[in-house]
Amino acid sequence: MRYVLRRFAQLIFVLVVVTFLTSIALRFLPGGTDVLVALKTGPGATKEQAQAVVKELGLDKPILTQYVNWMKDFVTGDWGLTFQTNQLISQEIKRGMPISLYLMIYAQLVALGIAIPVAVWSAHKQNSRFDRLGTTAAFGMLSTPNFIVAPVLILLFSVQNKWFPFPSIYRGLWDAPAEHFKAFALPTLTIAIPLFAGYMRLLRSDMIGTLQSDFITTARAKGVSTQRLLFGHALRPSLFSLVTSAAVNIGALMGGVVIVEQFFLLNGMGRLTVESIFRREYPTVQYCVVILAMIYVLVNFVVDIAYAFIDPRVRAGRALG
Repeated sequence: MRYVLRRFAQLIFVLVVVTFLTSIALRFLPGGTDVLVALKTGPGATKEQAQAVVKELGLDKPILTQYVNWMKDFVTGDWGLTFQTNQLISQEIKRGMPISLYLMIYAQLVALGIAIPVAVWSAHKQNSRFDRLGTTAAFGMLSTPNFIVAPVLILLFSVQNKWFPFPSIYRGLWDAPAEHFKAFALPTLTIAIPLFAGYMRLLRSDMIGTLQSDFITTARAKGVSTQRLLFGHALRPSLFSLVTSAAVNIGALMGGVVIVEQFFLLNGMGRLTVESIFRREYPTVQYCVVILAMIYVLVNFVVDIAYAFIDPRVRAGRALG
């Protein structure tokens, strides 16, 4: 319990730092707050109009006061309007958030769902034809970036064979399940392929070490079946590095979402962030960044707490500490 409270305190500290830096990010732009004022007022604004915008946005207040006001707006959802389309920023993010979350979750599930059994069997059949083929394929997938995988998948499965729609048209999971999964199939594979390769190689390496442990030798001597030996005895203590990698890869996953949503024209958080940068909708970019950063921090917090349930040795070590 003490460990959880300590980690939670660290989580709060990181979130405060992230939100504080995000809230004052406009001050670090080339031209400072003058850029935001020019975007808000348009060309040819008078000095009085510029001062009115500065006061409206609270840019004339001390940094700490700006942060408190920004945090109040963030918590209440009063995020203001976009400059060019005059839409609520909160509504724009609310529309894009489910798409990005679905994409990240599906990519992780597909990558882990394929990587775990392949890695376990490769470790069991070390140096076999299956192992060499899987390792070589994983190495090739790991070195293939998303912006190469995406057009290849589009060409093969959307242009030549018409199996999946392009551009991907988002439909709600409960509204139209078939269309929903068809829209996410290619984007999910684009992100999952390099993830699978990294997870497979990492888990295979840990499994090989675990299978050489004394308790595995004892289990073999007792006549435990191969399936139970691999998935019941060896897999759990081998998951430590994989879970760590999955948590750390949330950042890479978000970067992949930005690229993939652009390729498949999915109106998620990634595409919203990129388009807002090009349109210089800096407040929208700020809120997108802070939300993605909070997701990353929260996921890593949950994973860190989960370590004790994955490996009993960690739980015992913390109890002694």
